[in-house]
Amino acid sequence: MEESESQSGENAKGTVRPTSSTTRSATEIYLVGQPASSIRGSKLPTMRQVLKFFFHTVNESGDRQETFKETVRNVLTFWNLARIKTISERGCREKLTRLWEHWRSLQKSRDRAAKDKVENFKSQLDLLWDIGAPDAVEDIEKNRLLTPADKQQDIAFYQDQRGERKAFMSGNDKIFAAKKRKQEERVEKQRSKQGRFAACEPSSSDSRPQTSVVADTPTEVEMEKKDTAIQPGRFSFHIVSVVAAVLRSANQPGDLSEFRISRETARRARASHRRQVAAAQREAFTPPPHAVVHWDGKLVKNVVGEEEHRQAIFISGRGHEEGKLLAVLPVKDGTGLTQARATARAIEDWSCASNVKALCFDTTSSNTGRVQGAVVHLEALLEKQLLRLGCRHHVMELVVRAAASNIFGKTSAPTDPLFQTLKKRWSQLDHSQYLRLDIANLPESD
Repeated sequence: MEESESQSGENAKGTVRPTSSTTRSATEIYLVGQPASSIRGSKLPTMRQVLKFFFHTVNESGDRQETFKETVRNVLTFWNLARIKTISERGCREKLTRLWEHWRSLQKSRDRAAKDKVENFKSQLDLLWDIGAPDAVEDIEKNRLLTPADKQQDIAFYQDQRGERKAFMSGNDKIFAAKKRKQEERVEKQRSKQGRFAACEPSSSDSRPQTSVVADTPTEVEMEKKDTAIQPGRFSFHIVSVVAAVLRSANQPGDLSEFRISRETARRARASHRRQVAAAQREAFTPPPHAVVHWDGKLVKNVVGEEEHRQAIFISGRGHEEGKLLAVLPVKDGTGLTQARATARAIEDWSCASNVKALCFDTTSSNTGRVQGAVVHLEALLEKQLLRLGCRHHVMELVVRAAASNIFGKTSAPTDPLFQTLKKRWSQLDHSQYLRLDIANLPESD
């Protein structure tokens, strides 16, 4: 242990304090050991280190959810120092919650827990608590601030931490930090340029009578901007800039201080316009008599760089053969119940629940599960049985995989080298002449 206590002694007031053997046994955490007030070392934290710090912090604060956040922030410090990309902070908290719940289940059933489960948990405690992003290695390779030698060193360190854990960090890289600081300064300088019209916005203490100016753009332009905007206030800023320039270049230039040229006013006007367009679209929508609902989810990054689940819901049928997008909703996770609720809400918003006759979905367990699948939950929410149409693309993948396994043998790789080669050379192949494989007339094998 890094923190040791003497077996006996006196405090500053001269009173005898309890021996460490009594205090340590009273505070020791089942399977984990003594709580720790900090995460120390020059390696990425292990599960044991993370749990020790968590239990110490939760004992101090008493707020478990806040402790999850504090623990994750401390762990991320090590990963940032190692320059390794991690999953989102929310994803880290969810992973820590699952680790704590696993420990809690073993702690509750310590007298009857299976010995192999306990031993398996203990064997993993001193392994890396891995919160690296799936593309962490690729992110290091693409980092233009690192030299090739630094990239190889960072990748080797990450791989070592996931295995034998012999390597360690030597501290902050001053050269990399200087490059990173210059990059941040360039970004800040660019942002300051965008704020050059900030003086056009009146202060809250300005009580002079002012005229409110709202830029009125054509519907086509407004809709195009609405669909492509990914930064808050981006196009509101451009609107304010254009209005200010027009007022300055008019035949009788006006005093900008007499007008209320506000990005917030423009933003509210645009938001109100979008709501009106959306309401008009729903009002004019005629659902097909026999509608098929499609949905799929994806983990994407929002405007602040955090990953979140988004779910797209389509409807197709007569008059909407190409599909009508109903909504792209944020969802808390990708479970079947969550997806079913989001899909049902979109269907109700567009008033087409009575027209839905079939469901189209990919063949993942979150959709097809017989108990917790999205299809089962959605049928319960809509209170009727529906025709289930597994996505033919995913269904044919299963057929192709079965055929390929019989011919070439099974593989555990996520991608088959043969198909990867076919994909790369597809554009070089002659597509004008295909040879048809007649399975019915194949000779029987002995």
